[in-house]
Amino acid sequence: MNRRQELLGRLERVGPGLRRRLGESERHADFLARFGGVTLYQVGALRHLVKQGPLTMNELAARMEISPSSATQLVDRLVHHGLVVRNPDPDDRRVLRVAVSGPALDAVRDFEKVTSQRLETLVAPLTDDELDVLASLAERIADDPAATPGGATRDVPAGRT
Repeated sequence: MNRRQELLGRLERVGPGLRRRLGESERHADFLARFGGVTLYQVGALRHLVKQGPLTMNELAARMEISPSSATQLVDRLVHHGLVVRNPDPDDRRVLRVAVSGPALDAVRDFEKVTSQRLETLVAPLTDDELDVLASLAERIADDPAATPGGATRDVPAGRT
């Protein structure tokens, strides 16, 4: 992996934090329609599950910075749409892990690829040094707990799970 790819990866990792700070765009409508009308929060959950693999409800809630009850509601709807399944943890049968179903996995991977290509196009005019500065600044903004209204976790707005 070259330096530019590393820097782009850093920007991709801070993307969710930036979207939370700047407000999520509704430009993903075509992608959302592929899933039969799921919400941006549900797509966010799918993206976490694709990147991290099967997660417990608490792990998913922590990664999304939402309450466990919001994560449960969100996953219930994803199960209803057939986009995720709940499986017993191989090490502890009392624990359930949420995993992405096959069709959702392919669609999320396609979405990630398009997102990476858009980001690369967006920052193409920047030098590696400028991209490093941008990535560092974006990480600072996204990781600043003071920038999250109401603390580190939040409930998903009504109607969004």
